[in-house]
Amino acid sequence: MIVEGKAKISTDGIFYNPRMKLCRDLDMLIYSELEKNTVLDAFSATGIRGIRAMLEAGREVVFNDANPKAVEVIKKNLQLNGLSAEVHCREATLLMREIPFRHIDIDPFGSPANYIESACISAEFLSVTATDLEALCCKNSASMRKYSAVVFKTDTPHEVGLRVLLGYIARISARFEKKIEPVIAWTKEHYYRVHLRMKRSTSLSLKMFEKLGFLVYCPKCFRKEVVKLGEIPERKCRCGTDYLALGPLWLGELKDEVFLEKVISKAEGEQKKILIKILKEIDSPTSYNIQKICSRLGRSAPPTKDFVEKLESQGFKASTTHYCGYCIKTDAKIEVIEKLLKA
Repeated sequence: MIVEGKAKISTDGIFYNPRMKLCRDLDMLIYSELEKNTVLDAFSATGIRGIRAMLEAGREVVFNDANPKAVEVIKKNLQLNGLSAEVHCREATLLMREIPFRHIDIDPFGSPANYIESACISAEFLSVTATDLEALCCKNSASMRKYSAVVFKTDTPHEVGLRVLLGYIARISARFEKKIEPVIAWTKEHYYRVHLRMKRSTSLSLKMFEKLGFLVYCPKCFRKEVVKLGEIPERKCRCGTDYLALGPLWLGELKDEVFLEKVISKAEGEQKKILIKILKEIDSPTSYNIQKICSRLGRSAPPTKDFVEKLESQGFKASTTHYCGYCIKTDAKIEVIEKLLKA
């Protein structure tokens, strides 16, 4: 018997990942602040997320898993918690195309890419987990196949990965004349998690493309430039190295600050800690690993918070990140960063 949150479940050999407990804790806080639409838990496994959503967030949940054994476990776990709900044993893409759901949660094993299009048909709110991090942030062949994006390993791969994932969802949603509005996006250990609103509007879906583009990156000095769709980037960095262009990716905001503040007011412990870090991050697609820059310069890295304050004192926007203790997000150029690190 496993107890998590207000739920108790039995696995009976069906996959349950205790390392995702924090993710589910955060999900419950987020679910609680959303409209009480029925949620499709498209890859339910033991049913732990959906059962917690019913018990802790007051949500109606439709469960689904393509594994008949998992479906039996879900039904047993619902009974164990004194709950009743609709449970399907279907291939997720077919179910999403046949039955409209306003909130869809996609948490598959590996890449969510094959399920996004089916979810975009009816969803007004989408929750997505990706565990194929290499494909999203550094393995170009996999990224091109799965996400139609070009990626290379950078000094801050997770910023790239989250934005490639959101960029992919945005491009798919535009096919259905929908725009996306990220509510929150984060990475932890082995996964990316994004929650976003989807609004149907031809004009807004077209305007959304202003928030898509490329990150131009120098693998030698770590210089980064943002290039919007339709713009032509420079071929070479100031250091003489050929630039690498990563994307298409999402260049816009990664969070809804007003919504996030409401969630934080009800959070505690580790949940609150990570949410506050996310809230304090500036919405800049340019991020830098201070430790790696200092290593190249032959210097010791200063405390990250101290360096952020130094950038702010010079009039730049800057923040720490939730995903890396040595990483910052800033609108300052690499030459400014280098100058301040050498000072």
